[in-house]
Amino acid sequence: MANLAITSYKFLAMDPIANPYTPNAGSRPPELAGREGQLEQFAVLVGRLRAGRTEQSMIVRGLRGVGKTVLLNAFENQAEAAGFLTFYHELTPDSNLIEVLARDCERALERLSLGAGLGARIRAALEHLRTITLTGPEGFGIAVDLGDADEGTITEDLTDLFLQLGAAARERERGVAVFLDELQHVEEVHYRSLISALHRATQKELPIAVAAAALPQIPFLSGEARSYAERLFDFPVIGNLEREAATSALIDPARRQGVDYSAAALELALEWTAGYPFYVQQLGKHAWNIAARSPIGVAVIEQAIPAAQASLDRSIYEVRYQRATAGERRYMRAMAELGDGPYRSGLVAEGWGGSVTSASPTRQQLLAKGLIYATEDYGFIDFTVPRFAEFMRRA
Repeated sequence: MANLAITSYKFLAMDPIANPYTPNAGSRPPELAGREGQLEQFAVLVGRLRAGRTEQSMIVRGLRGVGKTVLLNAFENQAEAAGFLTFYHELTPDSNLIEVLARDCERALERLSLGAGLGARIRAALEHLRTITLTGPEGFGIAVDLGDADEGTITEDLTDLFLQLGAAARERERGVAVFLDELQHVEEVHYRSLISALHRATQKELPIAVAAAALPQIPFLSGEARSYAERLFDFPVIGNLEREAATSALIDPARRQGVDYSAAALELALEWTAGYPFYVQQLGKHAWNIAARSPIGVAVIEQAIPAAQASLDRSIYEVRYQRATAGERRYMRAMAELGDGPYRSGLVAEGWGGSVTSASPTRQQLLAKGLIYATEDYGFIDFTVPRFAEFMRRA
C-alpha cells in the first residue's frame, strides 16, 4: 500500500516533486524551445563529416543563463547518436587545453579498437612528437610535457596527433567530436594551436569536429588568434527567446501534466521574464509550487515573481557579486548607475572616480573573472549576465 500511495502522489498535478521546470545550471529544460536552428546546424555538421565532407565547426556564444551549456549537451547527444566518439569539458582559467585534447585523443585511439597493423603504424607516425609523447610499449598512453616548448612545436605536435586520430577514425568509419564549455578561459597559445590543428584536419577531410560555448567576445578572440578562424568556425548567437519560444518553454511542460496558464497570467509571465531562459524556468518552478489548481492565474504569478527574483539573486547574481573585490564592485556599480548597457569605458571610469588608465586594471580583473565582457564595439563593455545592472541597483 505504501508504494501505491507514493506512486499516486508523484503524479498529482501541482505536486512539487512533479514540478517540470529545471532552473539549474546546464540542466536541459523539458522544452528546449527556440534552438531548433542550432540543433539542425549541428546535425548537418555531423552528417557531412560522416559522409566524408567538410563543414564548419561551431562556437555558440551568448550571455550567462541563455542555455549555451544546455545546447552543447544536446549537440553531444546528437553526435553520440550518429556514432561519434565524444568528449566533453568545462574549461576553467586553470585548464591546460593541450593536455585536455591529448587525453581525448588517447582515449579515442583506445576506443577505436585498432588492429595491430594500424596501431603500429600510428605509433610509428607519432614517435617524433616532442611535447606529446607515447608511453608504454603498446597501446596509446600519452604524456604531455610542454616545458618551454615554443608555439610552433606545440601546434605541430597537436596537428600531427589530430591527423593520425582523424585518419584512424575515418578508417573505422567513426567520427570524433570534442565539446568545450567556457572556451573564453582557454590560454591564447593553446587556442591558436587548436585552431591550426583543426584547420589542417578539415583540409584533409577528416571526421573531427569541435563544438564550444563561450561568452560573446569569442569571435574577436578567434580572429586575433588566427586570421582564418572565422572561416573554420561558425559563431551562432543565442539570447533571449522570442515570444513564441518563450511561451512554449513556459506552458508546454505544464500542459503535459494537465496544467495550464490563464491568458493574463501568461502575459504577465512573458513580460517579467523578457524571454530570458533562466528566468522562465525560475518563474515556472515557483508558480507551479504556489498554485493550488489549474489554470495558473495572475495572482499566482504575482506571488511567484518575488520568490523567483530572490532565487535568481542567490543563484546567479549574489554568487558573482561576492567574487568581486570592493574596488571591482564599485566599478560595476558605476556601470549600473549609467542604466542598461553596453557602457562606454570612459564614462564608467568617470563614475568610478578615475581615468580610463587608472580604471584599466580593475576593468581587466572583471574581464578575467567573467563578470563583464568587451563588446564588439570598441571601447564598450557590458555585464555577462542579463539584468545584472538591475541587481546592482536593487542591491
